[in-house]
Amino acid sequence: MAPPALSPLMQWRRIEALVGAWLEQRQQLIVLLCALQGLKGFDDARPRPVQSQVREFCQLLMDYISAGYFEVYRELVREARRYRDTPTPEVASHILRQLDLSTEEALAFNEDFDSDDHCLVQLEQLPERLTRLTEVLEERFALEDQLILSVHQAPRRHALRH
Repeated sequence: MAPPALSPLMQWRRIEALVGAWLEQRQQLIVLLCALQGLKGFDDARPRPVQSQVREFCQLLMDYISAGYFEVYRELVREARRYRDTPTPEVASHILRQLDLSTEEALAFNEDFDSDDHCLVQLEQLPERLTRLTEVLEERFALEDQLILSVHQAPRRHALRH
């Protein structure tokens, strides 16, 4: 037997909690990114602290990207389809296609810096790569915010009416 359907308000609150936790993860990612950008002396003499922080950042970056794709975006698209009173399914699809570009950049960064050995080989390029990744993530965060606002607000209005 299928579980009872959640009310619109309960569905909205569930997705709101999911989005909130994901945005907290984003905040942690930004803090780590800023800490990495603030590090000086990317050289072979003191690579261990840098490597450790880069590895931690890569792990959080992959967790964040994965949670977006496999949890948050999926729920937002489902929500958009449920409440078709606005053009949100089309908006969501358009935004998701744009997010693919930044996903590729994040995956490439992770591949290049996810281990001590990789990081050591690429250490000289780290500042430049961090700058590029920061720009890409800024665009990504803006798109994700647009997705949340365009998709998640119409159901909120509907849920609060019921």
